[in-house]
Amino acid sequence: MKIIFFGDSISESNRNLLDPADLGTGYVKIAAQKLRLLYPERDFEILNRGVGGDRTEQLLKRIEEDVVKEEPDVVVLEVGINDVWHRFLIGVETTAEEFRANYEELVRILKGTHAKILILQPFALNMGDKLRLRPYLNKFNGIIREIAEREGIPLIPMDEVFTGVTQDIDPAQFAVDGVHPTHRGCRYIADFVIKEIKKDL
Repeated sequence: MKIIFFGDSISESNRNLLDPADLGTGYVKIAAQKLRLLYPERDFEILNRGVGGDRTEQLLKRIEEDVVKEEPDVVVLEVGINDVWHRFLIGVETTAEEFRANYEELVRILKGTHAKILILQPFALNMGDKLRLRPYLNKFNGIIREIAEREGIPLIPMDEVFTGVTQDIDPAQFAVDGVHPTHRGCRYIADFVIKEIKKDL
């Protein structure tokens, strides 16, 4: 089974971009390790195709090379936070209309591969300057949910999960800057991803 994690820095997580087999240090590596422990008899090929700083626009530019040509069995699509954050970080705005069009095109292309698609919801923890992301993130996550429901694609609701668990636990336990997950945050993400992948094993 070939699984591709296709996304931004949340997936990249310090991977060596010059080494196609490197899984980085984050949730992708944790998920790979756990899957191999749980199913030692299965032959998993797991690829990390996360690139830090990417928005939906950049994923569209590399989807053919990084995903379609690989003929995956499962694709975990993780993108969206930079479409929100970059309006504040570097002054690049993605409108809701542009985000919807880009995301719909990503899903259309991925469906054409006949791989099982899992959507990992972008998230931001309510801490520090990340509070300003919330109105935009809520709107974009609403768009993602609409697309996932319409297309019958499982949605892994990490924004909702982290919003819930941080009611009683310091958000910094899960993401020091509110966006990039700590090891504990990565374990949460990996467990939810594995829960969905297990349904087809």
